[in-house]
Amino acid sequence: MNNRGSRFGPGAEFDLISRLHDFDSELPPGVSLGSGDDAAVLEGGWVVSTDLCVEDVHFRREWITDKEVGYRAATAALSDIAAMAAAPVGLLVSIAAQRGGAFDLEQVQAGILEAAGKAGASVIGGDVSTSPGPFMVDVVALGKSTSPVRRDGAKSGGEVWVTGSLGSSAAAVRVWRDGGTPNEALRSAFVTPEARVNEALYIAKDLFAHAMIDISDGLIGDAGHIAASSGVKITLNALDIPIARAAINHLGRTEALRYALAGGEDYELCFVTDPGTVDPLHFLDRYGVTVTKVGSVTEGEGVWLKEENGTLSAFVSGGFDHWAVEDRLTERES
Repeated sequence: MNNRGSRFGPGAEFDLISRLHDFDSELPPGVSLGSGDDAAVLEGGWVVSTDLCVEDVHFRREWITDKEVGYRAATAALSDIAAMAAAPVGLLVSIAAQRGGAFDLEQVQAGILEAAGKAGASVIGGDVSTSPGPFMVDVVALGKSTSPVRRDGAKSGGEVWVTGSLGSSAAAVRVWRDGGTPNEALRSAFVTPEARVNEALYIAKDLFAHAMIDISDGLIGDAGHIAASSGVKITLNALDIPIARAAINHLGRTEALRYALAGGEDYELCFVTDPGTVDPLHFLDRYGVTVTKVGSVTEGEGVWLKEENGTLSAFVSGGFDHWAVEDRLTERES
């Protein structure tokens, strides 16, 4: 078995990952799905992912508490497990910190334990090491699923849906970088995101999701991974994007839309399913979370945006990108 079909959308970070992996190589015995999705899948239904959190890359010390550092790191890893429609089981946590440094490692661990507990998982091991800096925490998450939902199952005719609202976390970062203090709505979106575990299990089982991904790098980037893996075109409707009200209030709608599309770290779910499958009111009543249809799947390739004036634009790069050197651009259809 190989990883054909597991492909990434545009972006320097994902180009690098593609160069580091041979997606056409045979997978070893016991591995059903390797690199190229939110998690690897092993025989027996085990789903495994890892997520790295680095000081001054993913957060700044003056922005959040040590407990919040741990909580965010664990949630990022757990969100990948949720995106595969798996039930979290355990976390392996590795921490590198300066000896006698400023971080209270017990508080970091307390945040990790809180996030794990909310998701129904436990911390089952890990490692610690001294480091000259910066502070780093790596979380390996393990889950179980009888039917993992991959990125490569989207089909022409499908609808694209998103849970919750987008843009608040990135807007909080914008406020901090501008020297301000984000309000509570923006700050909480950044420091205490939720891994949509129960929602994902329901989406997979009851809404028959063809493909799913968590929104960690921005909607356009993560929808781009579904489009690339599935070999389809995804068109997003700007008027339908569920932009967080707090982001609109602070940035204005135009800028907030940009952050909702490309800001990242929302940790909501983006999924594709058949028309007429989703009942938003039932979903809201069941989980207290909105779900919004944001686009459609057709034959073709890439991610396109139908702007508020009706113009159709293709995204030529993705969402948040650790290796990006240029601003994100779109090209209008001629």
